[in-house]
Amino acid sequence: MRIIPDWLDDAENAAQEERGTVCDFKLWIAEQNACLHRDALDGKNYDLLTLAAYHLANGVAHNWWRIFGARDHDFRLIQHRMGYAVPDIRFKFDGAAFEVWAEAYQYTNPGISFWTVASEVMTRAEAEEILAGFVDATLSRLERFHLADSGAALRWKRVQASRKNPEETVFCEAAGSLGCDPYSLSEEDAALIEAAGDLFSGELLIEFLAGIGSSSRRQDSLKWIDFAERRLRHYSRLPELADISRQVAGVTSPRSEGKNWALGYRRARAVRLALRIEESRQFSSVAELAGIFGSKSFRRAPDVNSLRALVTTKDDGNHIHLRNRDNTRISRLSELFAFARALGDAICFPGTPRAVINDLWNADRQAASRAFAAEFLAPINEILSMAKDGNDTDRIASRFNVSTEVISHQISNKNRILQACA
Repeated sequence: MRIIPDWLDDAENAAQEERGTVCDFKLWIAEQNACLHRDALDGKNYDLLTLAAYHLANGVAHNWWRIFGARDHDFRLIQHRMGYAVPDIRFKFDGAAFEVWAEAYQYTNPGISFWTVASEVMTRAEAEEILAGFVDATLSRLERFHLADSGAALRWKRVQASRKNPEETVFCEAAGSLGCDPYSLSEEDAALIEAAGDLFSGELLIEFLAGIGSSSRRQDSLKWIDFAERRLRHYSRLPELADISRQVAGVTSPRSEGKNWALGYRRARAVRLALRIEESRQFSSVAELAGIFGSKSFRRAPDVNSLRALVTTKDDGNHIHLRNRDNTRISRLSELFAFARALGDAICFPGTPRAVINDLWNADRQAASRAFAAEFLAPINEILSMAKDGNDTDRIASRFNVSTEVISHQISNKNRILQACA
């Protein structure tokens, strides 16, 4: 991604911040110009936009912690256009990879059409450098017009100060994961972040908070964790899980590309191989699967919102606390998949003191557990074999005791599964 503002002098805009930051603007994604557009008024195509960059920079500055803290939320630059026609540029960060992409977009008044569709993946450090560089360049331009105290400048100073302080960075990003502004946070949300910080750290903290961010009963999740961990240990302990984790780690180490979902697929296959479980075998229940890993008395924890399971490592080994669900077939399928995801988390990230399994999709660690569960419960080779024999999705799902969505996702992802496991 490249953001190129070519500053223009003698602009006639009324607002000082706009007048000082008028530019010919280009934004490149994967070497494609996202600003290419057609103006219906004169019927001509253009490769740049003339606009005031202040509002876009202000949007980035004010949403910095949401951009890097949120998981299942896309940041859209178009929301900060302030009357200017801009392309539909979107950002998302999953905790490991930062993606920027452009969608085709059409304005009716004025009649302007953007047609570039492109995407690019980069590291967080690369994204921060590009976005911070754009904000810095815009604010430096304003200083030439003696506007060093604009709203964007004041906000950016706070963000920059927080970025230099590791503890503040963690707190601000945690607030962003909840969808909150860290500089105007309620006492209740601040207390929630501090309490969660006593249980989780780093990306684990962000994934936990992002997973409960939309819940109106956030404190219930913390209470559930406390209750689950106070239960009798044999309810949740899987005595043989740690040994299996060490065994498969020796033959499926993470690769340099750093795709944790790929690691999930590989270790799912490695576990079946280590346990000598044929790919055609299905698992009928959570109790059966828990028994394979040494548990003779596994019990579910009570129901709770926003969490599927909790994975912990104690002095006596690995524990999985599984949220109880209604006694329906759909709920039991969901429980089995959640339990397999918890196994995958423990196997892909051994030694983690505490981690949650939740419903986030755009979260790196959740993606790894979901990939593990899908390939462990319903191996792609068996799915393809059954499909070749004329079985439809419903029949294949019934065969492996998973939902039809799992089978559909496995088939859609077959190429990357096979590549990851090659």
